[in-house]
Amino acid sequence: MKGATDNESTTLVVRTPVELGPEVLDLLTTRLAALLGRDITLEQLIDRRVSGAIVFLDARRQLIIDVGAPLRELERRLEVALAGAGDTPADAVRLITGTPTTGAVAITDTGLKRAMDGMRGSRATLRVRVPIGPEVVDRLQRKLSSAAGRTIAVDVKVDHRLEAGAVLYLGEERRIVLDGRSAWLRDVARSFEPEQMADVAVADTYEHIRAVIEATEPELRLEQVRESGHVLEVGDGVALVSGMGTVGSQEVVEFENGAFGIAFSLLRDKVGCILLGSEDDIREGSGVRRTGHLLKVPVGPGLRGRIVDALGRPIDGRGPIPADVFRPVERKAPGVVDRQPVDAPLHTGLKVIDALVPLGRGQRELIIGDRKIGKTTIAIDTILSQRDTGVTCVYASVGQKASSVARVLHTLREHGAMEYTTVVVALPNEQPAFRHEVPYAACAIGEYVMDGGGNALVVYDDLSKHAVTYREMSALLKRPIGREAYPGDIFYVHSRLLERAARLSAEGGGGSLTALPIVETLAGDISAFIPTNVISICDGQIVLDSGLFNEGVRPAMDVGLSVSRVGGAAQTAMTKQVAGRLRLDLAQYQEMAQFVKFGAEVDQATLDQLTRGERCRELLKQGLNKPLSEAHEILILYAGVSGMLDDLPVAELARFEEQLLALADRTRPGLIAALEEGVRMDDPLEREVRAAIEECKSGFTVGVAAEASPLDLGVLEADEEADAVPAS
Repeated sequence: MKGATDNESTTLVVRTPVELGPEVLDLLTTRLAALLGRDITLEQLIDRRVSGAIVFLDARRQLIIDVGAPLRELERRLEVALAGAGDTPADAVRLITGTPTTGAVAITDTGLKRAMDGMRGSRATLRVRVPIGPEVVDRLQRKLSSAAGRTIAVDVKVDHRLEAGAVLYLGEERRIVLDGRSAWLRDVARSFEPEQMADVAVADTYEHIRAVIEATEPELRLEQVRESGHVLEVGDGVALVSGMGTVGSQEVVEFENGAFGIAFSLLRDKVGCILLGSEDDIREGSGVRRTGHLLKVPVGPGLRGRIVDALGRPIDGRGPIPADVFRPVERKAPGVVDRQPVDAPLHTGLKVIDALVPLGRGQRELIIGDRKIGKTTIAIDTILSQRDTGVTCVYASVGQKASSVARVLHTLREHGAMEYTTVVVALPNEQPAFRHEVPYAACAIGEYVMDGGGNALVVYDDLSKHAVTYREMSALLKRPIGREAYPGDIFYVHSRLLERAARLSAEGGGGSLTALPIVETLAGDISAFIPTNVISICDGQIVLDSGLFNEGVRPAMDVGLSVSRVGGAAQTAMTKQVAGRLRLDLAQYQEMAQFVKFGAEVDQATLDQLTRGERCRELLKQGLNKPLSEAHEILILYAGVSGMLDDLPVAELARFEEQLLALADRTRPGLIAALEEGVRMDDPLEREVRAAIEECKSGFTVGVAAEASPLDLGVLEADEEADAVPAS
């Protein structure tokens, strides 16, 4: 599967106890294609030993569809069928199905009694396709005994060959049939269903812009208040306008039919406008006038926990957002005098980043790498780590597919991060203007927090698609295309966005805005035009390597190419003390490992370096959406850097780390509290840390490494292009 392109079809195997049928297979095929981001075909194998469904993604990963919920639905339907109300004349034999069918009615209490009266013997048989719990059998037995007026025993037999979900035999002639396939199908569909985002009508777009203009003061002085022009050309989301010689760049203009656009390209004799909606009702020769306003979005606490579009309108179906404050999406970045040095840590919860390329509040740190190797995962884990820190987060989705956005939303909601996060979305099928403006709108939302003295984090996912959108608009407006088909001012497009990230001086309130832009590379080429542009703008970069990703390293960060220009200034004293020599150990390990590959003989000192580096590299691996606290990071990093784990097998380190952190939380809360303070580690504290590690080692049993456990939807590899919606 790795390395497959979007147009390739991948064949997956699904094992089920019974044949699913074409409608179920079609549903699973559609959902899995959205989950994996590629076309797939399903090959079905019947396996009587499984009770649900298992999809084999590759040699090591399995997707398990839990049948617990369908079984509970099956049990509920059995009880409903046997607990009907009223007295409906009916034969003793009734057909109960998951979906309404001709002649399918529920058995009433009276009907059940009549059926039981004609039953010979005192034993009923329940045949089920999959095992059910004994408590359900007990309830069924009590229900039948009550209807019969005597004790009825229920024998349960599992029969995988059943067409229906369950069949209750009341003697030789009478039976109740319940088909559980439809309930199972609906449950599977519900598990894969993406988050739905409400559509906003075009008329609502224009009405929203008009309301914002009326509620705010103009930013641009109008030398001629009634200055207007007329449309020369219109189409493909852009319009060429003449007659407005003094219009300002990024100024909102209004067309005769009530539509709005933005003055985007200022030429000598005409103005190129990008349209904030459809051009269907705009005609050549129709009028257009200036408004004197820049494009604004609502800001404030009301946006926390909401999903909005590039204009700040809610698209999560939760009603309007109360907002009294509006900010222009584009604003001049704070000057040097208004800033202070970046020296306050922004904890990411990822050991490899916090130890080697630490982030500071107010920093611009680029996340760069190929497709599907975990760029978005790093950004989302950083958002998850801001819980209870007072940092407000904004996630800007620039041209990502709706299923990818839904996966991010599910992760944020599952971990409670939506309480302090705003998601700003522009989908690929929207007008280029919205895809172009969405990162600036997200930045404006974060700037409001910074200007109020708070701390904000903005993720731009991703600027590669933003650059493509800018190239698209420029080509439509016939602007000159330069190096690698990008306009010459593409550097300015991103620099004026990322330079707005800052840590303000005390006089300015002391707030901060941290930016995490994401850029996609092709075949790891970080020297391409867009990557080099954004690298030169940022204060460092986290480079992800596809080779490391394929080797199972998570996060797949290239330690040699990744750098933070803030460095140790963004680390606490204790983290700097513990992780100070980690980069050196890893560098020595990588250098020595090259010689060992060719069978070179090494002395004991070199062997010790290899042992230490190999274990440090293993300890830096981390699971999906499992950020750690600073105390946990310091504890496990100290264990590796100090050499206390050199005698443990590499395969056992992950299990040891889990046990060490659990033991420390349970038996040494004072130690965890002291490590959280982040002050320099003194001798008594270091002795307590070593004692905790020794205590864990004394009770740790080295055994055979456990086989890779099957992965469910919640632990599939996450990435910005994965069209996944984890099972609820």
